[in-house]
Amino acid sequence: MSKIDKIEELQNLLRQDAKNFQARKQLAVLLSECGFNEEALKNLLYLSHVSGTDSEIFYNLGIVYEKLKDFQKAKESYLRAVAISPENSDAVYNLGLVYTELQDYEKAIECFENVLKNDDDDSNSYFNIGLAYFKTGELDKAAKYFQNALDLNKEDIYAQFYVANILKELGDSEGAAEGFKRVLEISPD
Repeated sequence: MSKIDKIEELQNLLRQDAKNFQARKQLAVLLSECGFNEEALKNLLYLSHVSGTDSEIFYNLGIVYEKLKDFQKAKESYLRAVAISPENSDAVYNLGLVYTELQDYEKAIECFENVLKNDDDDSNSYFNIGLAYFKTGELDKAAKYFQNALDLNKEDIYAQFYVANILKELGDSEGAAEGFKRVLEISPD
């Protein structure tokens, strides 16, 4: 069954029973996945008013707000998801991404560090901490975290690219050239 067929099936279920919250949650996620963000938002807002203690609803609400580029509301939604379920690493991670968008790099780093406390093999968190430090001009710290990301994922083209740029900034032309060559090896196109 395609996602569109599943959306139609869930909409039919809701016509029969508008209070089927599980079907509405599933519908909202599918709508968001298919790019129907405004419709997903309506369903998630309804659910958030009906069940203000479901971390998953606020997590998905944050995702939809991010897709709509409303980062302030995304932040509020992720904060609510984390308040309800502090162990929700996905919400903490996404909150870090939103803080990065809002240029609150200190809070972004804090979020990614929290994710790493639960999973020290999360190369994406290392990368994003490196990115935050890069954006604040702390190149030595940025290089360390980008290298941690590369140690976990040798094919991380973006971490490799940033390391090469940092080497270039620091005047290491040979190291930078080697780094950029590695980028081309990873992704020749």
